[in-house]
Amino acid sequence: MNGRDLVRSMKAVGLVGTAQGLRTVRSSWRMKRADASGLAPRGVERARAPGPVTGVEPGPGGGVVRFARSELRVRVTTGGAIFWG
Repeated sequence: MNGRDLVRSMKAVGLVGTAQGLRTVRSSWRMKRADASGLAPRGVERARAPGPVTGVEPGPGGGVVRFARSELRVRVTTGGAIFWG
């Protein structure tokens, strides 16, 4: 935690109030805790994707779409509502 973070957190205590300001200070201290300094920096976060489509199985009122890492079951009702999961 550098001095700039400390000044910002102290301003938050004065402006917002004691309880919420202290939560802000504690959270900023947790972000910069000593054991985290030795860890490698976090990389770019990516969305989890199911991968390319590997196959499709049609069925009555829907079917199954298979991906490399998962599968998606699709159902269509007589009223036109679509359920997937």
